[in-house]
Amino acid sequence: MAYNYLRDDKHKFILYGGAAGGGKTWLGCEWLMQCGHHLPNTRWFIGRNNLKDSRNSVLVTWLKVAKLHNFTSYKIDNDGIKFNDGSEILLIDLTYYPYKDPLYERFGSLEFTGGWIEEAGEVNFKAFDVLKSRIGRHMNTELKLTPKMLITCNPKKNWLYTSFYQLYIRNQLNAPYAYISALVTDNPYLDDSYRQELAEIKEKSIRERLLFGNWDYDDNPNALVTFDAILDCFTNTAKSGARKISADLAMQGRDKFVAGLWNGLCVTIAIDKPKSNGKEIETDLAALMKNHQVGRSMTVADSDGLGAYLESYLRGIKEFHNGGRAVNSNVYANIKAECAYKLAEIITNRQLQIVCTENQKQCIIEELGLLQADNIDRDTSKKNIISKEKMKEIAGRSPDYLDVLIMGMFFELPQAGLIQDYTIL
Repeated sequence: MAYNYLRDDKHKFILYGGAAGGGKTWLGCEWLMQCGHHLPNTRWFIGRNNLKDSRNSVLVTWLKVAKLHNFTSYKIDNDGIKFNDGSEILLIDLTYYPYKDPLYERFGSLEFTGGWIEEAGEVNFKAFDVLKSRIGRHMNTELKLTPKMLITCNPKKNWLYTSFYQLYIRNQLNAPYAYISALVTDNPYLDDSYRQELAEIKEKSIRERLLFGNWDYDDNPNALVTFDAILDCFTNTAKSGARKISADLAMQGRDKFVAGLWNGLCVTIAIDKPKSNGKEIETDLAALMKNHQVGRSMTVADSDGLGAYLESYLRGIKEFHNGGRAVNSNVYANIKAECAYKLAEIITNRQLQIVCTENQKQCIIEELGLLQADNIDRDTSKKNIISKEKMKEIAGRSPDYLDVLIMGMFFELPQAGLIQDYTIL
């Protein structure tokens, strides 16, 4: 089935994944071995989260595949694999460097016929997104060859889940995307002892993923909310209540201007725009407050983006300091952590209702999965959540919707709205 997709003219991005032992690495090596041999002077890549893993894992399997097929028309060097017919496979490092190269600009000048991302669960979404633009750039026109990217993985609730698996189970995954489930039971070449080893894994979440290829098992011990509770946010019916607004103002390099309009614990994504200038943000936010009769004292926005707008309508709204003092400072590391835990509580209790578009929903689901505890192995540590940079690394983007939902909890904390530190005078 995988080869059918890899050889047709419709599909470009083929996810092959599931349990351990499903033949993922073998498929990748054998496919690229055929491509390099039968398509002279073509250029391919193998990408993993770091080069060391590629050399220690992928190249070991490559040698086994080559031996089975008696294939010797290649050599391995520091850059990758060179074929005698002029084709080559480059080993590329897909490590996410948030400060040195957050946009993967190091791939900007590379041109490939196609390629393979191995262990994609460890790879940042941005790497995949950039590499999509780098295939189909070398010999594809001359050979009339559809660009292809093979992606192999074990189940992981990140961009693989939202971009492939979730659409697949809904029968909504269409060309140029494809998904093939590969399970240990599909591989007749494995020893029974290997299957038994998987069955004897004690950690249930790991066993579910590697033995059964279960994508929907909550496997993160740091997660503050379950996946089922997240999904219920879009079907819950919340009680109406005080109207309020929480906003991420798209300043300081953020990508989007997002605002949530709250009625009790029902939030509607009322503004969702690309990064805007100061006047546009001021006008849109002021209109939202006026049209829905939300006072400035019931509107909260991130402090990093607020300073440029203090002249008129935005004067008097609440300023949210992510690292500011928590109301219950004996328990929480800062106000953002306290609000995040409050958000997790109302999600778990099925009290939160989110009204949004389908596209927004997919992003919100992924971002709510970033509600994860930090330092949980330290008994003396105050409760905290993972850093914004860590969230960006996992999701491949700024979690703007999550920020809006977290800030919306500001008014749910006892006495939070009365704290002087968070009021603009």
